[in-house]
Amino acid sequence: MIGNHKRTEYENYILISENCKYIQGTYSGYLMMKDLMFTLNQMVSKQSNTYTYNGEVYVSRLTNAEVQKIQDALDTGKSTSHLNNLKYLCIDLGVRAF
Repeated sequence: MIGNHKRTEYENYILISENCKYIQGTYSGYLMMKDLMFTLNQMVSKQSNTYTYNGEVYVSRLTNAEVQKIQDALDTGKSTSHLNNLKYLCIDLGVRAF
């Protein structure tokens, strides 16, 4: 039954990549985004503004609410303007997109 198909996290990532220049829509980008969001969600749960990614410590320019809005978009596959905040993560990590 196609109507009961629950989208995977990767499918949601692909869906939002169509409307966000900071998401490239590749599997390697998806894995990087998933890993980074895990780290950012830990930062939020600790009520902190610093995160460690690939051994480097960063001070996040994103608020906890902004991180949650990005996570919501990834969870639902619905693109929102909050995804534009990914630019700050791209700047921090020195990448063009995830």
